[in-house]
Amino acid sequence: MRGGTGPVVVLAEIEEGEKLAASFLEALHAARKIAEAYETRVDALVLGNNVEKVVEEITYYGLDTIYVVDDAHLGTYHPECYLSAFRRACKDIRPTAIVMGHTLRSIDLAPRIAFDLDAGLISDCTGIDFDSDEMVFFKPVFSGNVVAGYTIETRPFIVSMRPKSLEPVRRLEKEQGSIIRIPADLAASDIRIAVTDWVVREHAGIKLEDAAIIVAGGRGMGSAERFRELAVLAEMLGAAVGASRPPVDMGWVPSESQVGQTGVIVAPDVYFAIGISGSIQHIAGMANSRTIVAINTDPEANIFKIADYGIVGSCAELIPSLIEAFQETVNSPSRN
Repeated sequence: MRGGTGPVVVLAEIEEGEKLAASFLEALHAARKIAEAYETRVDALVLGNNVEKVVEEITYYGLDTIYVVDDAHLGTYHPECYLSAFRRACKDIRPTAIVMGHTLRSIDLAPRIAFDLDAGLISDCTGIDFDSDEMVFFKPVFSGNVVAGYTIETRPFIVSMRPKSLEPVRRLEKEQGSIIRIPADLAASDIRIAVTDWVVREHAGIKLEDAAIIVAGGRGMGSAERFRELAVLAEMLGAAVGASRPPVDMGWVPSESQVGQTGVIVAPDVYFAIGISGSIQHIAGMANSRTIVAINTDPEANIFKIADYGIVGSCAELIPSLIEAFQETVNSPSRN
């Protein structure tokens, strides 16, 4: 494939003010594939305020150049400030492609960048391949029933990668790459939106997107009390508690527990689907789990079609049995 005129740039996302988001490492995997095809290099772009810790961490991932825009206006996400800073950085970088994780922030920012740069955008991608002399990007459509392949003709182009769709790049032992600082050059005319307040909801336990094991419940759980039992099981397994949409709508669990097309998309090592029938919208958010264990009273439930292991039975009986079984395993002499 013909070489690009500029680097493939990965946009680094910063969590909690100073932590490099895991989505960056997965996006970096995709960026390397694209850079190889276009015979160019991979760089990173960091937007934020007081980002030295993040920049230092990125130097351990084998990048050629790390571009940094550090400004007080970028301390918290503001769409106009971030877009303006990105536009200014692109004048210096002149990227062939821009890659980012498919997160709540990129869902807002990526279309703005695409419109501003007159660039093609494919969001929520799950894979990359080659077809003849073209690069093809794959993404689920129609609630995950179909995987469509897309090509992009513009340069630059923008791609956002679905979380857990690619393996994160491993950290190296030595630092690498030069650091170039770019001024934000933000003008008052760039800012028309006023952020009046930020509300941060504290999350107890393991976050869904970080969990290796997820224990999720659906309408079949029957009550909020049953979810408290599920939390006991999750704690024993070192797991996060998830849910399909009905328990969220009924107020049994908070909205951040929802897994699915309109919730969090996950791909843990093990996913317990308990009392979940398996609607298309829910499956779209967890089908990439490595091992799926389904428990449902209906032997014809859709969830069994994708499950690796299935148990037909009542969650009211099986959850206490699972807790007891895992408790015995934890307390067995061979574990001590």
